[in-house]
Amino acid sequence: MEKILDKIIIFICCSIFLFNDSADVYTVVSVIIVISLISFNIAFDIPAVHISSYAAFLVMCYFLPELLHFIPLMCYDLFFEPYKHVSIAAIFPLYIHMEELRLIMAVWLCALLLLTYFLKMRTSALISTRHDWYLVRDELKEQSERLRNRNRELLERQDYEITNATLNERNRIAREIHDTVGHLLSSSILQIGALMAVTKDERQREALSQVKDTLSQGMNSIRSSIHNIHEDSMNLEAKLNELKDNFTFCEVKLNYKITTDFTMKEKYTFLYIVKEALSNVMKHSNATAVSIVFAELPGFYRIIIEDNGTLVKSQMGRQRGMGVSGMYDRINGLGGNINISCENGYRIFITLPKVSDKEGK
Repeated sequence: MEKILDKIIIFICCSIFLFNDSADVYTVVSVIIVISLISFNIAFDIPAVHISSYAAFLVMCYFLPELLHFIPLMCYDLFFEPYKHVSIAAIFPLYIHMEELRLIMAVWLCALLLLTYFLKMRTSALISTRHDWYLVRDELKEQSERLRNRNRELLERQDYEITNATLNERNRIAREIHDTVGHLLSSSILQIGALMAVTKDERQREALSQVKDTLSQGMNSIRSSIHNIHEDSMNLEAKLNELKDNFTFCEVKLNYKITTDFTMKEKYTFLYIVKEALSNVMKHSNATAVSIVFAELPGFYRIIIEDNGTLVKSQMGRQRGMGVSGMYDRINGLGGNINISCENGYRIFITLPKVSDKEGK
């Protein structure tokens, strides 16, 4: 847009210069020719087009001297271009029509050339500054986006570490309760049982029996609480990441997109299947990468374990070993479906209905 405004200013100055010098049909023709050439340059803003238009302009100057008034306008596109020295070719038509040039016309041409050079220099500097500003702006946006992503990753990592630390602490508390209180209660129950065996007083035996029943109820309550704590404190994603990090045969990518929690039975089933799948990849495949995907859909869960290997023992696809049979049995026991294929690498595809769907069945 700045270039167009500059050309309009220079065109107006050159036109005033021309109409003050002469006003006839050749004047109108020269204006039409210049407008056509400048429009062509604007439509195709490349150096080759500028040079071609300038060459055509110089040729027509031999036959139409009125065009000499627009030399500054035609030189505008050549200033600061790779072929800027081509603008010196304007000397030749000026030399040919030297006898027709007056001093005032030469002064006007020099003044308009200086104005053209100044406008082109100002516009080029403005465009360069704007380009640099765009580069800085894009770089700042990119850095801001990287920092935003890094901050989000750090927050997610922090939440993961906090959750993992909380679950580990709950496991520690459960173990301590089991190892201390549970053993003390078990010991007390055994001691009361021994006392009941040697006590002959029926009233004492009945009192000891009540105490034993109370301790047994407490023991069962503690076992139930420990079991619940252990179920809630097992983080399936953390366990899967642990398996991934410990698998050194090839690269493993885990994509875990589950928001709800599985039951303890389901967690152990998935851990077993992932372990068995990684073991089979290591034993029977030449894979360089394994992909594990846990996805949650509206009505069911989808688990896909696959590798990019090409060497798979044919018996894996035809006969079920103990490991593969265990996969089928465990998934079928949960009410899900499993499909194992070895055509293009080793691939396990599992679908498991959600709890609400399974209860409805």
